[in-house]
Amino acid sequence: MIFFKKITYEDILPIWENDLWPKRQSEITSTSAMCLFKTKVIDEITGKYIAKEIYDLKNMEFTPTFWGAFHNDKLVGVNSGHMCVDKMYRSRGLYVSPDYRKQGIGQKLLMKTLAQATHEKAIICWSFPKKESWKTYSKIGFQLSHHLWIHDWEESETGINARCSIILDLPQISRYYKNISNSIYF
Repeated sequence: MIFFKKITYEDILPIWENDLWPKRQSEITSTSAMCLFKTKVIDEITGKYIAKEIYDLKNMEFTPTFWGAFHNDKLVGVNSGHMCVDKMYRSRGLYVSPDYRKQGIGQKLLMKTLAQATHEKAIICWSFPKKESWKTYSKIGFQLSHHLWIHDWEESETGINARCSIILDLPQISRYYKNISNSIYF
């Protein structure tokens, strides 16, 4: 039987380092500065708008929550999450051991993260999954696009990834976007 419980960064780190991101060049930290949206900047050569990543170190000041899926005493799946600026919650580091895949464990870990995001009053929960993990996210409602934004698959240091999100509080998002600047690129 599989059971789920909160774990620590020390519990999750070996799985992230050895199984999820074994070839990652950048440092693995308990939280991430990455933001859901990109910004628009003018390319100095072409004069056209291009999308540029946004990293906000304030995202790294929030307290993360780590979840583990266990078969007996063996840690077989993990995920984490933390609040980001603008009440957007980042789901991060989903991994299920190969022998335990296709049993709904990844979906249950994501649901634990969504429940934590809701508890912390987030308006959106978002992630940056690998393409091969997309079905797990889409099955519980994560989307690559919304009437306000579209995210595309892109090459990253860990493979082909795309931002995706699930709306948790639509009225709050509507208020947020009435005040948003034109500099944000979806």
